[in-house]
Amino acid sequence: MSNSTWPKLLLFGDSLTQYSFSADGCWGSLLANFLQRKCDVINRGFSGYNTRWCNKMIPSILSEFDAKNISMVTVFLGANDSNLPTNKQQHVSLDEFKQNLLEIVEKIQSHGVPREKVVIIGPPASNISAWEKDCQINGRVCTKSNSETAKYAKACVEAATESGCCSVDMYTEMVKEKDWENMLNDGLHLSSRGCEYLFELLKPVVTKVTAELPMLYPDWHQVDTDNPELPFIGK
Repeated sequence: MSNSTWPKLLLFGDSLTQYSFSADGCWGSLLANFLQRKCDVINRGFSGYNTRWCNKMIPSILSEFDAKNISMVTVFLGANDSNLPTNKQQHVSLDEFKQNLLEIVEKIQSHGVPREKVVIIGPPASNISAWEKDCQINGRVCTKSNSETAKYAKACVEAATESGCCSVDMYTEMVKEKDWENMLNDGLHLSSRGCEYLFELLKPVVTKVTAELPMLYPDWHQVDTDNPELPFIGK
């Protein structure tokens, strides 16, 4: 079996996805480790992007892959859309945001990926005071509000329900935890604790969706020492 035909889990989203293989933002790495020798985890995250732009680009992203090799797709958006309207570059209205999500899922389904293999992840809460400090240091204006983000998180759950796909409500779950602010490293992006928390939320969904994927190639102790080439012929 060539690497191009190995099953793939596609991560699609904004910076929270782009950084998912970094030291702090490691939830993508945790998924890759969890799915070793069953599925390749592919990162298509784009820092700063919102659903309006991602809705336009998703066909191009999907064109890279044969649908039969896509085992699951995560759509992790909303952190930028939910900026206050004063952030004209990134803000997307709540109604458009939800419609964009529905259209993104429809385009994934039209590519040949069943809806039940799509997971919408809602945006996390922000530590506003920490993010304000980061924005000041970097010459930006803070345009985040948790009351607004909560609305976008709810819209993610609604879009998942209406489109028939799965959802993970990161916002609602994380704010139930003590010292949830420690799940963020700069007030906006996930820390290693936040990524481990997200991974645990995703794990039951990923386990269910990938349950039928076999282990690729036999375990080492199952290899015939006299005929070691047998398991690899035709792969």
